Amino acid sequence: MCVSFRTTLLLSFFIFYVFLHTPYCAGAEEPNSFLTGGTGFEQLTYKEQLPEIELNSSDTHLTNWILFVEIQKSLDDFFWGAKGYFPLSTASSQEYWTREGAIEQTNDLTYRWTRAAAHAGYFLHPLLHPYLGIHWAYSEQERSSFEIGSMPGVIHATATEDVYSFSALFGMKGGFSIASRWSLSYFAEYMLPFYSSITNSLLPGWEASRINGYAYAITGRLLYALNETVSAALQVTGGKQHWEGSGWIQTGTSSAKWPENDTDFRSLSLCLFRYF
Repeated sequence: MCVSFRTTLLLSFFIFYVFLHTPYCAGAEEPNSFLTGGTGFEQLTYKEQLPEIELNSSDTHLTNWILFVEIQKSLDDFFWGAKGYFPLSTASSQEYWTREGAIEQTNDLTYRWTRAAAHAGYFLHPLLHPYLGIHWAYSEQERSSFEIGSMPGVIHATATEDVYSFSALFGMKGGFSIASRWSLSYFAEYMLPFYSSITNSLLPGWEASRINGYAYAITGRLLYALNETVSAALQVTGGKQHWEGSGWIQTGTSSAKWPENDTDFRSLSLCLFRYF
């Protein structure tokens, strides 16, 4: 799915209009409850490796347009919330595998990565609000137009790899004012997976599961108060996801494995906050 810039711009103006025209809750003296949404760009850098057979893939860079949404509700000294990152467009880039410096295979790669999380935490200190939660992620990698170094021509086939995972989430957030209308905030998260499932459309019946790994993300925000209930924010996020890969799994008369892989991610978004 590819969403045009014009459509995304209209969506942003719609969010802005809704936020400005939502009735203000006069009892909310502190902006600890809010709804936010925004759009921006996310760059994914992906790499795979099979060290036992000396195969490594290139650092493949892809940039997707994303939608970010988040809600938080405070209850006395506690809070709960949910947030998600959703790709609105899908870019394509070339991936290639090398062995001892020689190219063995090239192909086109698209990479869509959707994440969502729910959490609950405690207002400990303005700069330190710990929270725990559950993180869900789904990635779809599609490879096509294969060229094998030892074979002439292009193999016109498509392989779709689906990765589902659930992780325990450990987070910390906080913020502070830097001027009358300006403030800074952050949240940092670490994820440990407890469920994973990987399938490939070219390998019917093959599935890798219970893969070890980890992920972390750090987000910073610069906020400007437009009025007492609405703020605009520049949001920057960076982090990494690592999977250790599977063992060799039998599929028919042969075997296949999911390689060890890493995804480095960076995003820049413009968001609007509506406090209630």
